[in-house]
Amino acid sequence: MQYYLAGKRKYARITLFVLALIAAVASVATSRPANAETWEISNPYETVDWEEYQRHKSNFHTHTTQSDGRMSPARVIDEYNKRDYTVLALADHNLVTWPWTAFDRDPEELGMVAVQGAEPSRHHHMGTYFCDVPGREDVEGTLADVREQEGLAVMFHPGRYNWEVEDYAKLYRAWDELIGMEIYNQGDRYPGDRDTWDAVLTELMPEGPPVWGFSNDDMHSMGHLGRNWNVLLLPELSADTVRESLEEGRFFYVYASAGHDGPAPPEIEAITVDRHEGTIRIEAVQYDSIEWVSGGRIIARGEKAELGRDSARAGYIRAVLRVNGEEGDVRMGTQPFGIMRQE
Repeated sequence: MQYYLAGKRKYARITLFVLALIAAVASVATSRPANAETWEISNPYETVDWEEYQRHKSNFHTHTTQSDGRMSPARVIDEYNKRDYTVLALADHNLVTWPWTAFDRDPEELGMVAVQGAEPSRHHHMGTYFCDVPGREDVEGTLADVREQEGLAVMFHPGRYNWEVEDYAKLYRAWDELIGMEIYNQGDRYPGDRDTWDAVLTELMPEGPPVWGFSNDDMHSMGHLGRNWNVLLLPELSADTVRESLEEGRFFYVYASAGHDGPAPPEIEAITVDRHEGTIRIEAVQYDSIEWVSGGRIIARGEKAELGRDSARAGYIRAVLRVNGEEGDVRMGTQPFGIMRQE
């Protein structure tokens, strides 16, 4: 009997220990945030060294007298160079205006990267880059040429066309070379282009390919120059790093209603993603507000976005920083972060 009672007491102590351990684990689990370790976040700025990377001003949609522009290629290059652009693509209609040295301009001497480009215009207009593709009669034919030459492409000003969201989604799924969409063009000619972009992102993300947003002058004359640009984040200025930045979405887009005469755009100093907490934080200066957009709606405001059902349902989130000045407004936007909640 003595051994029996001792055995029961030992068993009871073990049982109490196990129950206490279970309770402790449960307490820790319930004290953790509900969304801890449940988020996959695709961050286009993952590889950026925020202390070392340079910011480079760029435009990828400019015209010259080689097509329907009013200024010569040399003057177009000079005007952008004067305004501190370091990356520029001449994108004439159905014509590759290249190389710059044919117009007595050496990009290396100017401290610029010249991007070989064109605007195929016999179908839905698009930009073709890092290749000699003036375009065919159909979109697929043009993209096939871009693929063969290992170039890149961007859909231009979708507001000019009556395409359905699925029409765009189908192309982005089929052609890896098609990396982006113009969401600001010649100021803000087509305000609905951000809605189209958001609809395409909602259709594609997070499983499908991201679509990067571009802001371009579509410059034909001096009156068009300087309200739209993109800020590339580069370890150094070269054609290779420019291309890599575009492929990975490692850049911001900017729209300035008053151009260079208005207020300066915000400066994003760092972006921090916490996949355990399900948050994205932006550190920036000289801005008035930050809005977080998902599924075409503003779902959060301020430096930090806490992910939830809305962003998970849309599959992405992006940020817009605003400056509201008397001389004009400025908007700077991030590229979309892919969002997936783990059950």
